[in-house]
Amino acid sequence: MYQYKHVWRPALAAIAAATAFDAASEDTIRCRSNRLVSVGMQAAQVVGLCGEPKSRSQEDIPVRARGAAGGAIVIGTTRVERWTYSRGQGQFDALLSFEDDKLVRIDILTTR
Repeated sequence: MYQYKHVWRPALAAIAAATAFDAASEDTIRCRSNRLVSVGMQAAQVVGLCGEPKSRSQEDIPVRARGAAGGAIVIGTTRVERWTYSRGQGQFDALLSFEDDKLVRIDILTTR
């Protein structure tokens, strides 16, 4: 029985981390202008359809690869931007995540 504790702890930690955001992931949303925005669109397209977001944040995330000795090495960085859009009265805000100017994730924030 003891051996299973080591298997479940990382799995439970991953589940807890995934739910800590209080968000539901979507592939497409309708922005306030009633236009559809989908994963895969360029940042300029999203601004053209929905206007400027109410907030933006950005960070550079290291890109890692497996080295010759088997360890992970940093081979570069990728810029991640997160934009928050208000979707109108009675709707939760949307958090759009971009990597290198491409929309890669849409989350509906379930807390106000």
